Amino acid sequence: MNWKLIRIIDAYAGIPLLYALAAFRKLFNRRSSRHVPPLVRTILLVKFWGIGNIFMMLPSAAALRRTYPDAEIDLLTLESSRQAAECAGAFNRIETVDTRGGFEFLKTTRSMILALRRREYDVIVDFEQFARFSAICIALIGKRTTIGFNTAAQRRHYLFTRPVAYDNTMHVTRSYCTLVESAGTAAGSCHASSLSILPEPQERAAGAWARLGIGADPFIIFHVGTSSNFKERRWPASSYAALADSLIEKHGVRIVLTGLAEERFVASEVIALVRSRDRLVNAAGIVSFQEYFDLIRSSRLVISADTAAVHIASAIGVPVVGLYGPNTPQLYGPWEERGLAVYEQLSCSPCITNFNAKTHNCRHPQGKGACMRKISAKDVDRLIEEHYGDLFTSPDPAEQERVEPCSR
Repeated sequence: MNWKLIRIIDAYAGIPLLYALAAFRKLFNRRSSRHVPPLVRTILLVKFWGIGNIFMMLPSAAALRRTYPDAEIDLLTLESSRQAAECAGAFNRIETVDTRGGFEFLKTTRSMILALRRREYDVIVDFEQFARFSAICIALIGKRTTIGFNTAAQRRHYLFTRPVAYDNTMHVTRSYCTLVESAGTAAGSCHASSLSILPEPQERAAGAWARLGIGADPFIIFHVGTSSNFKERRWPASSYAALADSLIEKHGVRIVLTGLAEERFVASEVIALVRSRDRLVNAAGIVSFQEYFDLIRSSRLVISADTAAVHIASAIGVPVVGLYGPNTPQLYGPWEERGLAVYEQLSCSPCITNFNAKTHNCRHPQGKGACMRKISAKDVDRLIEEHYGDLFTSPDPAEQERVEPCSR
């Protein structure tokens, strides 16, 4: 199903369904407990849309794990996000809904609700800020404590026993932390350290490196794609190429270009503009998500527009430069200590927000993507030298202690 169609259905069908459920629960006094039970054995976390959001949830999941070490923590997400959730390594079970077609969506939603109702979760936490679908699912699943955002004008809070005010001025990771604080975690206990990534032998990663022709040289990642959701977030191929020329000339690094299969042409455009083309590898669309995760984990540095790559790198402590124009890094910027955001804020920025469902059309007089074009490759290069110059002179990270790649 097209994601825009899903949002339209959520908006127009979600409101009457939400009111009907709220009225039914009030009429029959079917309200769950407003209090977190003294013994928490099962917790369900819900996040459907956005692979990057799953990784931004990890500090919250880790805080819950520390607070309730004996509890099972499950995740409900989309089938398309399953591999990302498996890489995160933070969940006991992963339940999914399949949105590839209308029939699959209805079938998997029904089976999901029936299966999760039987688990009788002690606490359910909804990490969606706007989607009414998740609140409706939780109302049908939850029998005890349910927690979710009270977002202005969305009316989702009627279905939660412990609604939490959504603050659209704080970083999303911090917003998520307010939810788990309502679930009993201590204030300030939600932080990026101690994130768990499942170990796996290094052989698979080594095999992928050989297939891509990377070899043993240190490499950095240019994530050149942004998916089909507001393509104006892309940094121009010419800018990536200019930055690649400079980094290769100064440090001799290899550069691996990543993106979706339909964005492979963008990576090809970058390579065609670079002088030392043999130092670049086009991995867009030809690696699995696990291999993509391994690439990020093994890289010296990640450079990406506003995509999941920024949040994967942040979650596992890989230095990252995030490039922003249509969206603001105040909400979605890098959140690890060595993360750096470059934001070219024009008079119309940000033009895509949570409140317009990130569907706004760019109307800048200089044409679509003007804000991203204004980010200079020279400025990004200078910031890399200032903040990450030591990355190119330190020993190969492969020779140092590191977390192993993820496991399915």
